[in-house]
Amino acid sequence: MMYTQVVQRCWNKPESPMNQKAPSDSRPSELEANNEKSLKFARGKTTEYIRNARQVHFQERRMFF
Repeated sequence: MMYTQVVQRCWNKPESPMNQKAPSDSRPSELEANNEKSLKFARGKTTEYIRNARQVHFQERRMFF
């Protein structure tokens, strides 16, 4: 009996303003756009680095064998 009263109180409690989400905009923010640009740049540089490292590895292997 006591348990059901506690559960009912918890479910009927209004949400605090801290837990409510802010209304989302349909367009991405400047920060998200900047993060996306940085992510694309970093992926490109990482791919380029890996490609160059592989080339060096195979070229050195050919020199010594």
